[in-house]
Amino acid sequence: MEILTPKQKIVLQAIKSYYLENGIMPTIREIKDEAGSLGLKLKSLRSFFNYLNDLEEKGYIERSSEERGIELKGLNQKMFVDVPILGMANAGTALAFADDYIEGYLKVSKSIVRNKDVFAIQISGTSMNKAKVNNKNICDGDFVLVEKTDEYVYGDKVLVVIDGLATVKTYRIFDEDNIVLAPESTDKKHQPIFLTKDDNFIISGKVIDILKIR
Repeated sequence: MEILTPKQKIVLQAIKSYYLENGIMPTIREIKDEAGSLGLKLKSLRSFFNYLNDLEEKGYIERSSEERGIELKGLNQKMFVDVPILGMANAGTALAFADDYIEGYLKVSKSIVRNKDVFAIQISGTSMNKAKVNNKNICDGDFVLVEKTDEYVYGDKVLVVIDGLATVKTYRIFDEDNIVLAPESTDKKHQPIFLTKDDNFIISGKVIDILKIR
């Protein structure tokens, strides 16, 4: 590989730092913010596009047309798994969801997935912004990793599909025939959803981790 200039090294380090911290590749704006924290403070996003071109030409990264389509060359691929993104779920009113449609993939450390059967959903809304998984709040724009499982306990954060619409809520048992999907939000407008065993719903899995989007 060709030698990098000091500024190119900072941009490459920004990509690596963001990826190691969040488990996904950064957008160009997130690269700019991360590089700024490392001392490279530039106002223009175009400058960072140019740096990415330089890094690709010198063999340090590969890019695709996707928003987060950066691949670090020389990365130990055995350390990561490709987790499918199955769409978006609202942390408020349920959104359309298709469990057989893959929108893309996230490269996630095996230390996070731990050989579990998981997929990713992007969160929209604020009704779970007080809920925590692994000490991380579920915020608007975050990706959540959902494990496919039939076992749930009181307090688990679950992805539920109701009449074809998906939402993430806290699982609570009301009685032997009913469950409550409870919000955990700073906004009191969000209300719980009460379901009976006769309703058309399925619990698609439980949230095991959160990949933060800054």
